[in-house]
Amino acid sequence: MYVLAVTGGIGSGKTTAARLLGDLGATVIALDDLAKGLTSAGGPLVDAVIAAFGEGVRAADGGVDHKALAELAFASPEAARRLDGIVHPGVYAAVAGALDLLAEVPEPPAVVVLDIPLLAEAPEFFDFVDGVLVVSSDEDTRLARLLARGMSEKDIRSRMALQASDAERRAIADYVVENDGTMQRLEAELVDFFDSELANRGA
Repeated sequence: MYVLAVTGGIGSGKTTAARLLGDLGATVIALDDLAKGLTSAGGPLVDAVIAAFGEGVRAADGGVDHKALAELAFASPEAARRLDGIVHPGVYAAVAGALDLLAEVPEPPAVVVLDIPLLAEAPEFFDFVDGVLVVSSDEDTRLARLLARGMSEKDIRSRMALQASDAERRAIADYVVENDGTMQRLEAELVDFFDSELANRGA
């Protein structure tokens, strides 16, 4: 079982790339989804997050209001580190458990993709990884994509400022896919990447 981390800055298209690799046959684990599960109603990290950020981040259903939390957590490096200190250990344990379960099924997947937004910022997740694919996109392209999603420029730039630089992400990469063009181009590049680098992995 070959585990590939797919990472990239906000707006780079890394989650789209992970999904496309899933369409090609990889099993995808999205760490953002794991984090949301841990902080949604009934999740084991809800109380710790609310204790750290206040009742204002409690949702009506008793879980964490992720939008309200994001406004506070991305306001400063200190707040982001506070949230990471709560969430990352839980996500780490969830990834370990998921990979253990996959390894124990009668026919384990040949390739598992971990969609990891902050791999350069959270090196503990390298414990699980055999290779790293960085999806790279220039800042103006990323900004335009995120504005089109309805994010404010202030919010986008504050989040970008808290993330690793493109050079730091490239420094941890085994592979880089450039994503400044069309979806069709990204799809074609990922098909080539899958066929050349992943198709015979984990066999």
